[in-house]
Amino acid sequence: MKSASPVLGAAFLLLLFSASSPAAADTAMPVAAELSSRLGWTPVQSIDELGAPANIFPYRGAVENEDNVVFFYADHSYLFWFRDRVWQARVDSRWEGDIDGVVMGMTLEEVIHIWGRQPINPTDPAPTWTLPDRGYPVRIRLFFDDEGRLADVYVFRSDW
Repeated sequence: MKSASPVLGAAFLLLLFSASSPAAADTAMPVAAELSSRLGWTPVQSIDELGAPANIFPYRGAVENEDNVVFFYADHSYLFWFRDRVWQARVDSRWEGDIDGVVMGMTLEEVIHIWGRQPINPTDPAPTWTLPDRGYPVRIRLFFDDEGRLADVYVFRSDW
């Protein structure tokens, strides 16, 4: 049996080690698939996936033209609507899930350790990371309480 050429063997090893290197893993976190997958949903999709919301309310954003309709769910997740599409998903401090290993109540240092990446705005009290593109840019923003514990998470289309 003929053996593979040394060049092919070296290329295979290089590919194997580069795929498992910290740099490759570093670009993968965070993903926030559970929340980012909700972006772009229609009302029918949200009801099919999550059921009827426990509450629906208006919310005015930081600027007057950022009026939102918000669906609140019993698991303490929220969907923010622009016209007939979800543009932002939120979970609050009572939410019991995890986002790529991060849970409510963690410190920023713990989050950075788990995700292995610094935020894109390291001096902001509400740090932000870029998530994998979904045909539009997506980000995740974390809000910490007065004790420095994770209390709110927003995943949003960053082109709006």
